[in-house]
Amino acid sequence: MKLYSFSITPNNRKVEAFIKHFDLPVEIHSMGFRDGENKTEAYLKMNPLGKAPLLVDGDFHLWESNAILTYLATKFPQTNALPTDPQGRADVDRWLHWQGCHLIQGIIAFRDDPEQAAEDFVPYLDLLDGQLEGRDFLCGDLSVVDFAVSPYTMSKMGRKIDYSGHPNLAAWRERCLKLKGIVATEFRRPDETETASTARA
Repeated sequence: MKLYSFSITPNNRKVEAFIKHFDLPVEIHSMGFRDGENKTEAYLKMNPLGKAPLLVDGDFHLWESNAILTYLATKFPQTNALPTDPQGRADVDRWLHWQGCHLIQGIIAFRDDPEQAAEDFVPYLDLLDGQLEGRDFLCGDLSVVDFAVSPYTMSKMGRKIDYSGHPNLAAWRERCLKLKGIVATEFRRPDETETASTARA
């Protein structure tokens, strides 16, 4: 299997983090958008949208990040990241749809009007904080949902949000920041990487 990815975005990071957290046998190919790799005829045959991520498994080409997450969790059940009972799976699907339809729009809004976005985002914080009451992760155990949602709270816009008034959410976010796959996909600008290397030397 091969993942075409553009890791600095949450939609791509979530899949890369899942793969790296569970050491899945998936090759990760960093896309070259500047050189138009996503607009080549070969790529557009696999993903007509010309976007990333894209998972290639033999002749099967799968785009949409959350679909890729659930596919990988199904292909590799040892991850225990996707419930198999109908209600458990429906709960996971609910949160994945919520992330794709609502959370992402709420985060994007911070780019245009941070003050209004912060006010509009409070119900989302309340929702997540309530869901995490008595839970370490959003559906109880670590699942694809945590990989789908957490990268948005770690994005450039997500870092502008004040989580202090929602202790369950803040604690969950800190737990996710320490996950192996999340740590492995932390984006560093070239100058930051150079500085870190110099410090270690």
